[in-house]
Amino acid sequence: MPPIGLSTADLASLPGRLVINGDQRQSVTVIEADLVTLPLTDTQAEFASQPTWSPDGQSVAWSRVMSDGTASVVVSSATDGSSTEYITPFQVFYIQWRPDSGALGVLGAGGEGTALAIIDLGDGQVTQKHSAGSFYFVWSPDGKTLVTHLNGSIIELVDVATGRRTPIDTETGTFEAPQWTPDGESIIYIRPIIIQTAGLGGLVAAQANRDELVVHNVATDEVTVLAEDAAMNGFSLSPDSTEIAYTAGRSGVETDMFVVDLATGERESLEVGLVFAWQWSPDSRKILVFGIEDAGIVLRVWNSGTVTDYFRALPTGTFFNRYLIFWGQYTRSMTVWAPDSSAFVFAATDRGDDYVFLQRIEDGFPSLVGPGSVASFSPGGDSTD
Repeated sequence: MPPIGLSTADLASLPGRLVINGDQRQSVTVIEADLVTLPLTDTQAEFASQPTWSPDGQSVAWSRVMSDGTASVVVSSATDGSSTEYITPFQVFYIQWRPDSGALGVLGAGGEGTALAIIDLGDGQVTQKHSAGSFYFVWSPDGKTLVTHLNGSIIELVDVATGRRTPIDTETGTFEAPQWTPDGESIIYIRPIIIQTAGLGGLVAAQANRDELVVHNVATDEVTVLAEDAAMNGFSLSPDSTEIAYTAGRSGVETDMFVVDLATGERESLEVGLVFAWQWSPDSRKILVFGIEDAGIVLRVWNSGTVTDYFRALPTGTFFNRYLIFWGQYTRSMTVWAPDSSAFVFAATDRGDDYVFLQRIEDGFPSLVGPGSVASFSPGGDSTD
């Protein structure tokens, strides 16, 4: 793959703060305008990973492993770098903040495969909950409940205070993390369509070769179907909650992408090629698509009906293996988009080294930010937001 061409745009106008995991995953750094840096790690950490912005943009949580094997999560101020460490029962490989920035849900290896723990930043308590072979989760808007997707088949609600688990659906489709509606009343997920067929003993339930994208009201148990398609495998509600994008596999090779207008029910097919992952922009007008092309990733943006190709790149091993493969979960907790939707970041391997690039929507080429294995934007433009 040829080297990535670079823009000559001035990075002094960086459209928001970035957190960058170092190229060897031994450092975590916040970068602001004029490329002013604030290191969050120290020399004691053997391994630093999973830097995740708090929803209020004031802090970064990251996973730490010491040389003696002690695992913890560190919460660092994005203003002065001061930190608080929370010892965890396992090495954490995923972090998601509670919406009010007062607690963390974290995942790591344990129990049946993947275990969940809650870290309360108020009292400092770290409480291990339950585990499953595969485990995806999202906090409710009020922070009192988690919705989990376990073992690729079970949707449950978990009361964070009591640990009580309530099954919602036991027949789900091929996707990772569910999503809450903004009012906290319903969850969105994919499930196979079950049809009734006549058999010798009466009606027999069987799966059709199609899936449905549904909104499930957890109080009334009412289910509304948003879309039906073959081999649905991912979805995401737009930030303004007016549209939902989803992908559906075709013959196990191609993946098509669609956007459904939730007010009218109209569906638009997006001509964006083979889709590996995607993310809505904060203004809900654009979708960044990680497309598959020529044994690499092509970065393209769908913008209100217009598709623009940017650069082609080979993602860093960290970004691909630990983030993009599980993007259905990560898109619920981090963003590569600038707060004003004017740019995005991407971590790529270029000529054997790992770098972070910034792509402005109005620029033809990306700008080099610096070394790094993964990067994400703060939800706010600066530390006072």
